[in-house]
Amino acid sequence: MKPSRSDLEGAISPSDEEYEQHAAADRSEAIDRALQRAADSLQHETKLVLVGGVNSGKDLIMHQLKVLYAEGYYSAEERMKYRYQVYQVVYALIHSITTLLKDTGVILPAELNPDFAVLLHELDAGTENMTPEVVKAITRIWSCSEFARIYVKNFEIDFPQYAPYFAQEVPRIAEEDYIPIEADIIRLNQSMRGIKELRFNWDELDVHLFNIKGYVPQHFRERWFHQLEGATSLVYTVDMSLYDKPNAKRGGESLLLSEVAAFESWVNEPAFAGSSIILILNNFNRFIGKMPYSPLEKMFPDYIPNESDPEGSARQYILRRFKNMNHQGLPIYSFWVDLDSSDNKQLYEALKITIAQIQQRKGMPERSRAGTTATESSVPSTKSLPHMLRPSRSRSLSKLKLQNEQSKGFDPMLGESSKGSSPR
Repeated sequence: MKPSRSDLEGAISPSDEEYEQHAAADRSEAIDRALQRAADSLQHETKLVLVGGVNSGKDLIMHQLKVLYAEGYYSAEERMKYRYQVYQVVYALIHSITTLLKDTGVILPAELNPDFAVLLHELDAGTENMTPEVVKAITRIWSCSEFARIYVKNFEIDFPQYAPYFAQEVPRIAEEDYIPIEADIIRLNQSMRGIKELRFNWDELDVHLFNIKGYVPQHFRERWFHQLEGATSLVYTVDMSLYDKPNAKRGGESLLLSEVAAFESWVNEPAFAGSSIILILNNFNRFIGKMPYSPLEKMFPDYIPNESDPEGSARQYILRRFKNMNHQGLPIYSFWVDLDSSDNKQLYEALKITIAQIQQRKGMPERSRAGTTATESSVPSTKSLPHMLRPSRSRSLSKLKLQNEQSKGFDPMLGESSKGSSPR
């Protein structure tokens, strides 16, 4: 006798319990696949940690990377929100100009005395709209040779971080229908404490950037430093124009020594034991321009300048001071730049190539890396890097390239790579 249809269905239909077991198994497999994808993503992630002083240029780097490779440009409505902050910077610039002139007692050419009076009146009036007379006064005083000389020598009066940029852009900023542009906004000091994160695709690199902002207490470091472990690179930015500014809290020693000490504390963190160091030495032209008036050896008595190449010997000395703090012997790639000069696309292209090659080496089997050093062998191949990254160049070529690159935010004398050593 053949079994009925209902008998067959009853024999093969799974129970509710079996349905639940199958569903639970499917959910478990889906979770496992998601975890594996997340693990694979983290394994291929390029983690960068951006550190440096408030005026070192690191926030400008963060913002430019965000605009160029992540979120794009602000709308006009969003940019209008920054208008008042830009005005504040310009008035801070006026205050610094007048203070410097009064403190130094420099006598301006007679035709500029009315301009100086206009700026003093503007500070007293405190109006929000800049008159054509104010614009003219800022432009004329800033461009005169007498003021240029005392500005270069100045280390006592604080100027806005990007004073030359805003002095040049004052005529546009003073227009009645002024709307801040991206270049204005990224030069505003918007420093805040804490960590800001940015994720973006940089061609083949999947970048996760951590911007460490402000002083970080030791106990706080201990709590979250594990998030930074395995970073591809620690990117440390330095304002080189600080070299001749005295630190009142430390007997008048150079503020640059505080930067060196901070660099030492970061690069020797166990969390970065497998990372490479990218050292961004910002405000190169200001550093070089001040040395004839404010010699490096004045604040660093152990420095002996090379009279035939004072610029080169000064750069080598500064690099040595930083590299001697690298007790973990990590590879260091150094870049001398002027971040304020452009959108720095040339710099970021060079950084991308350098970071990509660092990331490739991190992914190599341990045995293939054994015995390599971070001296000449660690310099990224000149077959893939632009020529400006070559670690050695003739002095004449360097000076020629510097003249050609003055208007750009990327100095050709960069890309030096070495492994630091402990001080002897």
